[in-house]
Amino acid sequence: MDKIIKIGLIGVAFLFFSCNKNEEVTTLKIGKVTEMKLGETVENSQKGLSLRIENINDSRCPTGGICGWQGVATVKFYLKTKEGEHDFTLDKFGLEDGPSCEGVVIEGIKYYIVDVLPYPVVREELSVKTVKILVGGK
Repeated sequence: MDKIIKIGLIGVAFLFFSCNKNEEVTTLKIGKVTEMKLGETVENSQKGLSLRIENINDSRCPTGGICGWQGVATVKFYLKTKEGEHDFTLDKFGLEDGPSCEGVVIEGIKYYIVDVLPYPVVREELSVKTVKILVGGK
């Protein structure tokens, strides 16, 4: 009976320690480009911001393709601030350089997409997308 209790306690301790992994959180820097992946959360503790990518839909014309238009990469974000929670979507069109023309301002801070990588290529497997976002303002 003591053996069963010891095994049970060891099992509970194992579960406790395996569930308490410290996940590293990327810092969201105001005025700097931050790279994010789908499902990743970045934070700015000073401003009380937490930003996560919910979805990425990339229909940009792939390199090596012949398309009628440049296409667009659409990224859906979830933002949590001291004031509340916000869902918003930003677009990155084709091969345009620099931050997207359109950004969104939430509570005085503007969010832009700089890039969505990798750029699609004809007949290549889609890989994990990385979004470069520029947060500017306040």
